[in-house]
Amino acid sequence: MVSRAHNNTIIQLKHLDAGYGSLVILKDINLEISRSEIFVLLGGSGCGKSTLMRHMIGLNRPLSGSVIIGGQVFATATEDIPEYTRSALQRRIGVMYQSGALFGSMSLLENVRLPLDEYTRLPRDLKDELARLKLEQVGLGDFTDYQPAAVSGGMQKRAAIARAIALDPDVLFLDEPSAGLDPITSAELDTLILRLRDAFGMTVIMVSHELASVFTVADRAAYLDRNTRSVLETGSPAMLRDNSIHEKVRQFFNRGNPPQ
Repeated sequence: MVSRAHNNTIIQLKHLDAGYGSLVILKDINLEISRSEIFVLLGGSGCGKSTLMRHMIGLNRPLSGSVIIGGQVFATATEDIPEYTRSALQRRIGVMYQSGALFGSMSLLENVRLPLDEYTRLPRDLKDELARLKLEQVGLGDFTDYQPAAVSGGMQKRAAIARAIALDPDVLFLDEPSAGLDPITSAELDTLILRLRDAFGMTVIMVSHELASVFTVADRAAYLDRNTRSVLETGSPAMLRDNSIHEKVRQFFNRGNPPQ
């Protein structure tokens, strides 16, 4: 299992209130996520999983508290972070959105090259070569010239992951990576996530409700609760399933059935 040593922390949430305007979805969230850890955000519908992720990647400003990446403040409610600092920290994270968010008029290679176009001044041929390498790493080396509509849903997810890791991020965020996939394709994606973590040592933070995937890949999970607007409990999936002190957490992991 991954070490939980404090000096190994890559992401910290400190007293974070997350929401939109006057609407507070989550309140006083405190989390520490370790380097090379696969950490899953889960809970019932409307509990704030995607909202919390949006705050962690900088799409929404905290209502209170802060997000810290690698010891540096990335987002806070009380001060504006200098643009050069935010840009440098944004390069340390990659994001795969639930839909994949690939541009339909571009080839897979062109989609993967986008972060390199945005954040680097490398020659075009080198950017193409790096994008090709990322597609090879996710098993799509033979599909560089295909447009998204010409490949399967699972391949679109892989291409979206290739784009998310184009800049070799320290932290990879995955929003419902298995959503809409059949069980075999979902299992193959789980294997890819584990392989990428093990090969590159990146931290993976997932939003998911697919319990099979959670038990396959997660080192730890955080159960978000809609009623208390809090992280009710964190721990390994097996611990949360079998030994949680909260009945609703045990029911969630056992699909409403008592543990065997």
